[in-house]
Amino acid sequence: MADIQQIVACYNRCGSLSQVARELHISRNTVKRYLRRVEEVRRGIRDEILPESRQIQQPRRSVTDEIVFFIHSLLEENLTRPKKQRMNGRQIHTKAVQMGYIIGYSTVRQIIATWNKTKSPREVFILQKPEPGYRAEFDWCDLSLQIKGIWTKVHMAVMVLTFSLYRFARLYPHETQQEVIDAHIKFFEETQSVPQIIFYDNLRAVYDYTHKVFQDKYLEFAAHYGFSYEVCNPASPHEKGTDEESVSHIRRNAFGERINFDSLEEAQEWLHSTLIRLNSNPVYRRSNTPIEALKEEQTLMLPLPILEYSNYLTKTVKISKYSLVTFDRNFYSIPDTYRPKHILLKASVDTIDFVSDQVLIASHQRLYGKGQYSLNICHYLKTLSRKPGSLRHSVVMNQVHDTLQTLFDTHYYNRPVEYLDILRLISDSSVDELLSAIECLQKNHITPEYDTLRLILTRNPTPPVESLEVFDTVRVNEPNLATYDQLMECPI
Repeated sequence: MADIQQIVACYNRCGSLSQVARELHISRNTVKRYLRRVEEVRRGIRDEILPESRQIQQPRRSVTDEIVFFIHSLLEENLTRPKKQRMNGRQIHTKAVQMGYIIGYSTVRQIIATWNKTKSPREVFILQKPEPGYRAEFDWCDLSLQIKGIWTKVHMAVMVLTFSLYRFARLYPHETQQEVIDAHIKFFEETQSVPQIIFYDNLRAVYDYTHKVFQDKYLEFAAHYGFSYEVCNPASPHEKGTDEESVSHIRRNAFGERINFDSLEEAQEWLHSTLIRLNSNPVYRRSNTPIEALKEEQTLMLPLPILEYSNYLTKTVKISKYSLVTFDRNFYSIPDTYRPKHILLKASVDTIDFVSDQVLIASHQRLYGKGQYSLNICHYLKTLSRKPGSLRHSVVMNQVHDTLQTLFDTHYYNRPVEYLDILRLISDSSVDELLSAIECLQKNHITPEYDTLRLILTRNPTPPVESLEVFDTVRVNEPNLATYDQLMECPI
């Protein structure tokens, strides 16, 4: 809306209320009202043009003391009912209308809000004393970190022992049941023990709040380690306040200072060093540091089971014509020498393994993006030997080591068959040994070729030279040769 100065200036120029209203696109009554107020301020009749509080105070027309008393009585009655069976504002309004009162729903809400501020009961919490080795609490939180200069959403799992306040945290790109179980296993391995009970807050990977049951996979995991479990009531963070405070404490200390990392692994190492520092410092209302108190708790916690828990997702997958398997929106290569069209996939948090008849066929680092490829050029050597020309513009060639890529572009771009012979040396040694041999030849300004590389990779170490030094460890008396002379003189 136009301000008052514009209204006054426009009216002084044209002298017409209607003209001012047309030019400023406001109501004629508005123009008249503000011009009158300006004139009253000039004459001293009014102190201000616009009041400090512009709230309209209207007298109550339909709200009587009788209606207010009726609504208050329903609210008092609500307190005697179970929490989930209490009447809400809509039901109270419907009840008032059925009793013949004329009142709007928004008015009922205002009466309820006023009553809650003044007469609703005060919630009281019971102070708890943690027992050593008994309870741990688990929770998730989200972080925003710059990985290689790109803002990336990362999830942090946090576990804390309520007695010692020993804190544990780990970063993950996803937040699924598999990551929840992996965080537990890493925590158990770090503390070399298992708490007797673990508390959770609204974690669907553990508890299905819709059907009020624990997840089957989680029950299997808890039975393996022997700990008990419990979930907090919805919207009741005070029931698990130790972990709630630990999440913010770790997040501020670890990533309030630094957010730029080259990889998620580097961020994990930074988090681990921060936790060592936090667990080594004194904490509030504790006589010992968390690391010292953990030693006391370990004697009262459950021991680790003998057998490790297999935290794998297994499924049978189909191999495409490109010798690729799709899993979680990413692609992984399979050796072209593997004949069946299906293979068993075992997915952990970090790796993807392909197994057939208990034999490991291929292994990859797990990808967490979308539409990414993890390709091993050794998986395609048989096919490339029949189609060497396809090596130049292949996707798999873009994923080889920079040293191998440079070697191909520099010396073997038009000789792919000879380059494939070099790659086959990996099966007899390893990628690292091949790269070391290539770099050794390049430092001496020698073009890496198959024969020279094979000579370096297959050469035997120099056999040790046997020492000629004789160690006189057994002493033998010098023989008496005169005895032999006497024997020779004897007749036959």
